[in-house]
Amino acid sequence: MREIIKVLDWAYPRLCPGCQSPSDREDRYWCWECIRSFTFFDGAGVCSICGYPAEGALKHAFVCSACREHHPAFDRARAATDFRGTIQEQIHAFKYNHALWMKQDLVDLLQGGLEAHFRSTSVDVVVPVPLFSTRQRERSYNQAGLLAEELALRIDRRFDGTSLVRIRETETQTHFNAVKRRQNMSGAFSVARPEWLRQRSVLLVDDVMTTGSTLHECAKALKRAGAREVWALTIARKRGDHV
Repeated sequence: MREIIKVLDWAYPRLCPGCQSPSDREDRYWCWECIRSFTFFDGAGVCSICGYPAEGALKHAFVCSACREHHPAFDRARAATDFRGTIQEQIHAFKYNHALWMKQDLVDLLQGGLEAHFRSTSVDVVVPVPLFSTRQRERSYNQAGLLAEELALRIDRRFDGTSLVRIRETETQTHFNAVKRRQNMSGAFSVARPEWLRQRSVLLVDDVMTTGSTLHECAKALKRAGAREVWALTIARKRGDHV
């Protein structure tokens, strides 16, 4: 199979979605030059709870005003990169347009974020943010589930894509502010099998974090089910109103 892939890559080179040049990374699409142009978040200059980047250069730990006012249910949330440019385009294509060939590239970013901000050895189970049943049937897949399953495989941890469920259909949050997002997501999640998560350290995975309201509600349901701690991880962070 590996030889077939190499022949196909030679005959039909993988083009980087950022610069449209043949990719110089084996079995991947983004090239190294485009990856070097991404904005990666390190541990400095972000809220110690939700990971929101501060304006200007800060070297000390701080908690943002949003987390002080509405303390999230998750113990810590982090994103690997800034949600802009080709990252925004490819997440959108993966999520809505069946660009599933980008999965490995996107999980590379997730795994990098995990290694930068958490301890993979402390994770017991990897859980994706679920879609409501009708929306998943329409889309035919849950993008967070595909990402979380691959990440769990890479770090040799259990993947649980069925315990956390969305019990209420919610409106699309694209144009909502932080207050509306909290109201929209309130009570939208439940845990079907709490015994699978009780006293476990859960890594909650999604593609993009904006205000944190979805991750907060998921974490609240997981904590209610007995999860010991909940870490939230996304590929990218969208700036604007948060938590």
